[in-house]
Formats: sequence, C-alpha cells, structure tokens
Amino acid sequence: RPPPPADPAVLLETLRRTEVLGEEVLACKQQIVDLDARRNTNREALAALRRLERQGSAKARASKHWVCLGDTFLRRSHADTREMLERDQQRLDAEIAALRDGITQKTSELCSLDPTIANGSDVHSAFVRLKGISAKTIVEDMLGGS
Repeated sequence: RPPPPADPAVLLETLRRTEVLGEEVLACKQQIVDLDARRNTNREALAALRRLERQGSAKARASKHWVCLGDTFLRRSHADTREMLERDQQRLDAEIAALRDGITQKTSELCSLDPTIANGSDVHSAFVRLKGISAKTIVEDMLGGS
C-alpha cells in the first residue's frame, strides 16, 4: 500500500473525491434498479399486448388502451400504445447501459484513488477501456486476413 500523501490538503482532496465517487456509484446503482423496475413493467405490458394480438389482429387493431403518462391517463390505439412502449424500452435500455458504463469508469477511478479497494491490483484500469466486437467484425477480419 502506498503511503498517504504528506500534504494534508492533497489527502483531504483525495478523500473528498473518493467519497464523491462512492456516492455517485451508489446513486447510479439505485437509478439502474429504478429503471429496471420500469423496464420490467413495460415488458409485462408488451406481453399483454402480444396476448391480445394472438386472440386476433382485428380485435387488437380495434382496441384502445388506457396509458398513464405522468399524472395523466390517455386512451391510445393498440398500435400507438405498442410503439410507445417499445420506444420507451429502447430508451430505458440505452439509459441503463450508459449508467453501467459510468459505474465502470467511476469504479476504476475509485480503485486508482484507493488501491486497497482492488487489493492493490491494477487490472481494473484495463477493463474500463475494453470494448466488445461483433461477430460481423470477426468474420470480416478473418476473411480480410486470409
């Protein structure tokens, strides 16, 4: 473990930054839990709409559903309701992915500020910069490299 900085101001700033990052990570995790609960609710609603569609497309097209937007209830067509829920699912997925990326970066910064968090390991810094590649990219590399 490296010795603490000799300058009390540097030590205080490091502790402050560690606390701020820790609070941000916890807040992001809670936000992910809240968004995931909403995503599950949307998934249930989409499943109910699909069940209605299986009963008959004419019946589904003719039906209207009550939708809650904030503190207002609206009656929307089946197609509009499904489209709205699907767009909301995509937005929620993107927000959750962004929050997870932020948690990874903040955790890495926390580990660099306080190496005892990762038992002195520096492996966390390598994982922050890792990006997945698609199967299409792998195939293109294999065909292009032949």
